Amino acid sequence: MSPETAAPAPVGPSTAGPSNPYVRLLATPGARAFTAGNLLARLPMGMFSVSAVIMIAGAHGSYALAGAVTATGLAATAVVAPWTARLVDRYGQARIAVPATAVAVLGSLALVLCVHHDAPVWTLFVAYAATATTPNTGGMSRARWAHLHQGDPAALHTANSFEQAADELCFMLGPVLAASLCGALFPEAGTLTGAILLMTGVLVFAAQRATEPPVTPGTRAPSP
Repeated sequence: MSPETAAPAPVGPSTAGPSNPYVRLLATPGARAFTAGNLLARLPMGMFSVSAVIMIAGAHGSYALAGAVTATGLAATAVVAPWTARLVDRYGQARIAVPATAVAVLGSLALVLCVHHDAPVWTLFVAYAATATTPNTGGMSRARWAHLHQGDPAALHTANSFEQAADELCFMLGPVLAASLCGALFPEAGTLTGAILLMTGVLVFAAQRATEPPVTPGTRAPSP
């Protein structure tokens, strides 16, 4: 067969990208690092309420009190979360998420101390309400995907699907992990573990500055 009629050589695997869209998504530079941190920080979202109920009900013998405390925390989150999100948009993820998470973790630790030392009941409400400053780690992760893949609808669709699956997984595993820790170790174990995971995950996530989206110009505070 002459060179002119020779069949073209097949394209080898070295010249073709991964066929799995999720593999391609996580191959984005910096994506694996911020995703790992975000998943660590997101898992406690399904742990705190269950852990608080087990811990408070065990110490005070009242599921009604435990439910009231956690309901107060949810109400506080509904008020504080939009404000925290606006600050993240205005000043950047790392600048706001880390101190906001530190406040939330201190609230969780204060709740543990209040329960352990039989503090007045009102302190439980105050301590748990402080956890409302926890930033929306899932929203921040979606913002990073939108920044990294702007103009690529297929990649953004894959990223949103991945984030939705991550949300479902964390909210399913979180309560199971919390109940297991509280039952197998001690009642405060779920809250303490959640606080450690949250702070560690946010620190890892915030450290990935190369993938952090720029602040939203429209939300900057006006100059005096």
